[in-house]
Amino acid sequence: MNTLDTAPAAPTVVVDHPSAAVAVIRLNRPDRLNALNFQCVTDLHDALDEVAADDACKVVILTGAGRGFCAGLDLKGFGELPAVGSHRHRHAGISGQAYLANLAQHIHDTPQIVIAAVNGPAYGGGLALACASDLRIAGTSASMASAFIRTGLTGTDVGITYFLPRLIGASRAFDLIVTGRTIDAAEADRIGLVSMVVPDEHLEATALEMAEQVASFTAFGLRRTKEVMWHNLDASSLGAAVALENRNQELGAREPEVIEYMQRYSQRVGGTKPATS
Repeated sequence: MNTLDTAPAAPTVVVDHPSAAVAVIRLNRPDRLNALNFQCVTDLHDALDEVAADDACKVVILTGAGRGFCAGLDLKGFGELPAVGSHRHRHAGISGQAYLANLAQHIHDTPQIVIAAVNGPAYGGGLALACASDLRIAGTSASMASAFIRTGLTGTDVGITYFLPRLIGASRAFDLIVTGRTIDAAEADRIGLVSMVVPDEHLEATALEMAEQVASFTAFGLRRTKEVMWHNLDASSLGAAVALENRNQELGAREPEVIEYMQRYSQRVGGTKPATS
């Protein structure tokens, strides 16, 4: 009896580890500009769980395969939503809408610093994933649009109305959200949506260089900095913000990893060990 060999489907998300301290999460649907279907959403949740459980990993780069970062929801085919209970992020009360939108919260909660390396289009949910990241750099071909309003629904989805105003201010965020207009990398840089624009061919190398530089600091320092930076964007007062900063510094002064790092730093600069009050 003859049987036909069926090649397994390519994974929709790939995780690479260029070094122990850096992971690359790559959306891998290049033929669809990495548009999100439910399989891709599932695989991205899994990838984020994988890196979060890696204690040696300090920085994650999020990017897309091929010519695009992520074109948003795949309107030509959502795929099949996992049944309730069949996936740890699809429990009772989590609709398909929430299953996808919770990716923004998941990126936000990931303990590592997340750098979005935006190559090509980042539309709708793709822009939201970039905004949920901690840092954003772009290739010159990058284009971005908060495209949710174009569907006829609201412009509010995947955390965009939380993150975008905090990154570029309410006025500019309202513009992008209610017009759905597309901006290029130069405008994204001008309004502060990205911190750097580099030639497309240098984007991944630049992201890796940045990731390795950030990863040279202590895991304690990076994780607690991410936590307090985001908390203090919502702080009720200066006093509340400073109290969290003080907690970080006082806890850090007792961490063996931090003590060892500070001793090495002191030897490099030839001075006394930095004091923490």
